Amino acid sequence: MECDVAESLHDVVREHSKVKYSGFLIDIPTLLRSSAADKAEANLLSDNFPVMRLSHKFAEGVRCIPTGKFSGHGSTLGEFFTESCQNFTARSLRGTKRANKVLNVLLNRDINSKNSHMEKSVALNFSEEGCFLYSVSRWRKGDTLWIAIMELEDKTPIKAEVQWAVPWGIKSQMPGIGVNFLSLSEEQADQIEAIIRAKKV
Repeated sequence: MECDVAESLHDVVREHSKVKYSGFLIDIPTLLRSSAADKAEANLLSDNFPVMRLSHKFAEGVRCIPTGKFSGHGSTLGEFFTESCQNFTARSLRGTKRANKVLNVLLNRDINSKNSHMEKSVALNFSEEGCFLYSVSRWRKGDTLWIAIMELEDKTPIKAEVQWAVPWGIKSQMPGIGVNFLSLSEEQADQIEAIIRAKKV
């Protein structure tokens, strides 16, 4: 197991935003003394990662409080590491920042096949970790595909994996797939981050 230590949540965001993590330990006394911005970052972490808040008293030892939907219900550090962190796919802090803007994309099931069909689509609710893609084609969880994002300077196809799919015809739901990016380059990640920060695409 590897870890990074930071004096504040601001330092985590500033110095470690591109590192992929499987969980966070937050010292409760430090959090209580934190700024409102740091407390907001702590809430963001709890929404996106396994988080264990803890405090230490000499007479009582370490007190652990799992926080958020990914953190499980274990009351010890061992349970947190083995049940929550070990089963969580590591992601970066930068990847938790999402945008509901629209990006034009081309989908391809197999870039090595001359007979593979190119599908025009749009990406919604995206981050550097993945996105939702509009599609009326048939997809299954675990399918791989390649995505070319037209708004990026680097349009090299990005390999992705389908995490879930909504078929066409489901009432009040947009058909499409939620995908995780598997081969996003650092340059492409930086460009996606810039799009998320910008007011308009």
